[in-house]
Amino acid sequence: MELEDLKSDWQQADVAFKSEADLLKMTKIKNHPSVKKIKTKLMVEIIFSVLFLAVYYDWFDGDQKPLYANVLLVSSLLLYIANDVIGYLSIVKGINGLNLKASLGKYLARIRRLSVYSLICTLLYNLSFLLFFSSVIHFTKEKSFLLLFLVIILFQTLFWSQRIWNKWINSLEQQVKDFDLDEV
Repeated sequence: MELEDLKSDWQQADVAFKSEADLLKMTKIKNHPSVKKIKTKLMVEIIFSVLFLAVYYDWFDGDQKPLYANVLLVSSLLLYIANDVIGYLSIVKGINGLNLKASLGKYLARIRRLSVYSLICTLLYNLSFLLFFSSVIHFTKEKSFLLLFLVIILFQTLFWSQRIWNKWINSLEQQVKDFDLDEV
């Protein structure tokens, strides 16, 4: 009886045909909800980073900070933005090629490199940010504890970011392993 119900439901199902254009649009990587979230995050980070660069010198007394602190802050922020843009482009590029397994392997290697670069750029940016704001401070015991607390938060955020990258990389590795199982 269950098979008959299934057949009946299948025959009564609404048949909505999609055009070639609709199907092509649905399969584009840039239309994926996760990629749209990444793009939104990227745009927000770029806007706030550019705004910060526009006002940091006046608002945060950049003229009173050492030149090396200013140069490190600006260069690390630009490196951070460049890494985000390169990462977005790498993700949007997606998987292409004649052999899906080999393409997925290349994509996995690209994502692994991207994760390392991303974590390094984030670390450099955060350290230069701390260096900029602490470069002219006379440290007391309380201020030293505050700096230690900020450093702990910095490494905690790097730890969570690494976990997110590892989760994604493990998922891709599992997909590559699934291809190996299918070939056996």
